[in-house]
Amino acid sequence: MNVHRAVVAAIGIAAFGVTLAAPAGADPSKGEVVELSCDNLGTVQIVVFSNGSPSPGLVVDSNQVLVPYRLRVEGTFTPIGGEPESFVDEFDKPAPRNGRLDHCTFHQEGTNEFGSFELDGVVDISYTPAH
Repeated sequence: MNVHRAVVAAIGIAAFGVTLAAPAGADPSKGEVVELSCDNLGTVQIVVFSNGSPSPGLVVDSNQVLVPYRLRVEGTFTPIGGEPESFVDEFDKPAPRNGRLDHCTFHQEGTNEFGSFELDGVVDISYTPAH
Protein backbone atom coordinates (compact mmCIF):
# COMPACT_ATOMS: atom_id res chain seq x y z
CA MET A 1 0.00 0.00 0.00
CA ASN A 2 1.45 3.41 -0.90
CA VAL A 3 1.78 6.10 1.75
CA HIS A 4 -1.02 8.27 0.35
CA ARG A 5 -3.54 5.43 0.62
CA ALA A 6 -2.33 4.65 4.15
CA VAL A 7 -2.74 8.31 5.13
CA VAL A 8 -6.22 8.34 3.62
CA ALA A 9 -7.00 5.22 5.67
CA ALA A 10 -5.83 7.01 8.81
CA ILE A 11 -7.94 10.06 7.97
CA GLY A 12 -10.85 7.77 7.17
CA ILE A 13 -10.71 6.50 10.72
CA ALA A 14 -10.88 10.10 11.86
CA ALA A 15 -13.69 10.82 9.40
CA PHE A 16 -13.84 14.48 10.35
CA GLY A 17 -13.63 14.03 14.04
CA VAL A 18 -11.61 12.51 16.82
CA THR A 19 -12.33 10.73 20.08
CA LEU A 20 -13.86 7.29 19.57
CA ALA A 21 -16.63 6.22 21.94
CA ALA A 22 -19.57 3.82 21.96
CA PRO A 23 -22.67 5.03 20.10
CA ALA A 24 -25.78 5.88 22.09
CA GLY A 25 -28.75 3.52 21.88
CA ALA A 26 -30.93 5.74 19.70
CA ASP A 27 -28.14 6.53 17.26
CA PRO A 28 -27.06 4.37 14.34
CA SER A 29 -25.08 1.33 15.37
CA LYS A 30 -22.57 1.65 12.50
CA GLY A 31 -20.05 4.43 12.12
CA GLU A 32 -17.49 6.15 14.28
CA VAL A 33 -18.47 8.35 17.22
CA VAL A 34 -16.23 11.41 17.28
CA GLU A 35 -15.97 14.59 19.35
CA LEU A 36 -15.74 18.14 18.03
CA SER A 37 -15.17 21.41 19.92
CA CYS A 38 -17.27 24.04 18.18
CA ASP A 39 -17.56 27.81 18.69
CA ASN A 40 -21.39 27.91 18.77
CA LEU A 41 -22.49 24.34 19.51
CA GLY A 42 -19.81 23.68 22.16
CA THR A 43 -18.50 20.14 22.51
CA VAL A 44 -20.55 17.67 20.51
CA GLN A 45 -20.23 13.96 19.84
CA ILE A 46 -21.31 12.84 16.40
CA VAL A 47 -21.68 9.57 14.54
CA VAL A 48 -19.91 9.67 11.16
CA PHE A 49 -21.02 7.10 8.59
CA SER A 50 -18.40 7.14 5.84
CA ASN A 51 -14.66 6.90 5.22
CA GLY A 52 -14.92 8.80 1.97
CA SER A 53 -15.07 12.53 1.37
CA PRO A 54 -16.07 14.47 4.46
CA SER A 55 -19.52 13.16 5.20
CA PRO A 56 -22.36 14.36 7.45
CA GLY A 57 -22.43 13.42 11.10
CA LEU A 58 -25.43 12.83 13.36
CA VAL A 59 -25.22 14.39 16.83
CA VAL A 60 -25.43 11.68 19.50
CA ASP A 61 -28.80 11.66 21.36
CA SER A 62 -30.31 14.07 18.82
CA ASN A 63 -31.60 14.24 15.29
CA GLN A 64 -29.29 17.19 14.52
CA VAL A 65 -27.03 16.72 11.48
CA LEU A 66 -23.65 18.42 10.96
CA VAL A 67 -22.47 18.78 7.36
CA PRO A 68 -18.84 19.77 6.72
CA TYR A 69 -18.17 22.27 3.97
CA ARG A 70 -14.53 23.09 4.78
CA LEU A 71 -11.94 20.80 6.35
CA ARG A 72 -8.20 21.03 6.97
CA VAL A 73 -6.34 18.15 8.61
CA GLU A 74 -2.62 18.25 9.39
CA GLY A 75 -0.87 15.28 10.81
CA THR A 76 1.83 12.69 10.86
CA PHE A 77 1.51 9.10 9.72
CA THR A 78 4.14 6.52 10.66
CA PRO A 79 3.88 3.29 8.67
CA ILE A 80 4.74 0.10 10.55
CA GLY A 81 8.53 -0.18 10.35
CA GLY A 82 8.80 3.15 8.53
CA GLU A 83 9.64 6.78 9.10
CA PRO A 84 7.08 9.45 10.13
CA GLU A 85 5.58 11.34 7.21
CA SER A 86 3.71 14.63 7.52
CA PHE A 87 0.58 15.33 5.50
CA VAL A 88 -2.08 17.96 4.95
CA ASP A 89 -5.53 17.12 3.61
CA GLU A 90 -8.07 19.78 2.65
CA PHE A 91 -11.65 19.85 1.47
CA ASP A 92 -13.46 23.07 0.57
CA LYS A 93 -16.76 24.00 -0.98
CA PRO A 94 -18.92 27.13 -0.64
CA ALA A 95 -20.66 27.67 2.69
CA PRO A 96 -24.41 27.00 2.69
CA ARG A 97 -26.68 30.03 3.02
CA ASN A 98 -28.81 28.64 5.84
CA GLY A 99 -27.13 30.78 8.53
CA ARG A 100 -26.52 27.82 10.86
CA LEU A 101 -22.74 27.66 10.49
CA ASP A 102 -20.04 26.80 13.01
CA HIS A 103 -16.27 26.42 13.26
CA CYS A 104 -14.95 23.31 15.05
CA THR A 105 -11.58 21.79 15.94
CA PHE A 106 -10.41 18.28 16.75
CA HIS A 107 -7.40 16.18 17.66
CA GLN A 108 -6.87 12.45 17.28
CA GLU A 109 -4.11 9.92 17.83
CA GLY A 110 -4.32 6.25 17.07
CA THR A 111 -3.15 3.18 15.25
CA ASN A 112 -4.53 1.00 12.53
CA GLU A 113 -3.29 -1.97 10.55
CA PHE A 114 -0.98 0.32 8.52
CA GLY A 115 0.75 2.23 11.35
CA SER A 116 0.12 5.10 13.75
CA PHE A 117 -1.14 8.63 13.22
CA GLU A 118 -1.68 11.95 14.94
CA LEU A 119 -4.15 14.48 13.50
CA ASP A 120 -5.14 18.06 14.25
CA GLY A 121 -7.84 19.73 12.26
CA VAL A 122 -10.43 22.38 11.78
CA VAL A 123 -13.80 21.88 10.18
CA ASP A 124 -16.45 24.40 9.22
CA ILE A 125 -19.94 22.95 9.33
CA SER A 126 -23.54 23.69 8.55
CA TYR A 127 -26.05 22.16 10.97
CA THR A 128 -29.74 21.44 11.15
CA PRO A 129 -31.77 22.76 14.10
CA ALA A 130 -31.95 20.45 17.12
CA HIS A 131 -35.42 19.06 17.85
